[in-house]
Amino acid sequence: MSARTAENADLDQLTAIWHKGWQDAHARILPSQLAKHRTRASFRERLQADLSRVRVVGSPGEPLGFCIVKGDELYQLYVSASARGQGVAATLLADAEARLSALGVDTAWLACAIGNDRAARFYEKNGWRLAGRMTSQLPTPDGIFPLEVWRYEKNLIEASRPAVGVAHVVLETHCMDASARFMRIIGMRPIFDGPEVSVYEMRGGTHLILMRQDEVAARDAAFDLMVDDLRGTHERFASLGLEPSPIEARPAIDHEVFTVREPAGHLITFFSSHASGKPI
Repeated sequence: MSARTAENADLDQLTAIWHKGWQDAHARILPSQLAKHRTRASFRERLQADLSRVRVVGSPGEPLGFCIVKGDELYQLYVSASARGQGVAATLLADAEARLSALGVDTAWLACAIGNDRAARFYEKNGWRLAGRMTSQLPTPDGIFPLEVWRYEKNLIEASRPAVGVAHVVLETHCMDASARFMRIIGMRPIFDGPEVSVYEMRGGTHLILMRQDEVAARDAAFDLMVDDLRGTHERFASLGLEPSPIEARPAIDHEVFTVREPAGHLITFFSSHASGKPI
């Protein structure tokens, strides 16, 4: 499931989604003075004006939901009642956050109608926090309508994946088959096996490239590895005859470590996991 930019063919269905969604979520909790202006015609007019910024999920002419961002604001997000619970809202939200982040927005915000508990739960589940209340200045044919709303915010820098990661690391070996087998045993994913070069994938998408050399000077590997369960991994390696070193505490960096020598003689250090807890 992915989002795309809205087309003119989507307008009728988007208008229906917005009108029905607004009635479902807001008609019972917002003042009648505002509700009288929220007509199908008004929603179509607003969609037409913002069409280049409207993102949708669904086939052309049959959108299931839409989202609009303006500046640093997540401005609108609506999903058809028939499509709820299918991941449409989450897809649109992720797409909006990615667009805001690409625009250089550090902290995004949105206004949620006070009493719209379903929407509030959805945003909170997806990492948005209630920052307090604010007064939205809503334009209507009768002039500006002030409305007190919940203001939600999300720090996109903390929530997003880092923009870069380690792509490749290299290890030389004079015994390609044995080193390749070792990498499988410790949990890497084979991508390509060859007599001169082999490629193995690690968590996060990093690739280890094994390069065959006739002579190899065994040394500490130029990289180390991190696992979630260091003690469990140590026990598994020991049971496989890999002869891991005793687990050593490194309190200065809040890690525990052990080492394993791979077939070409390089010493690989394994660290206990110490990730930030944010997406990586």
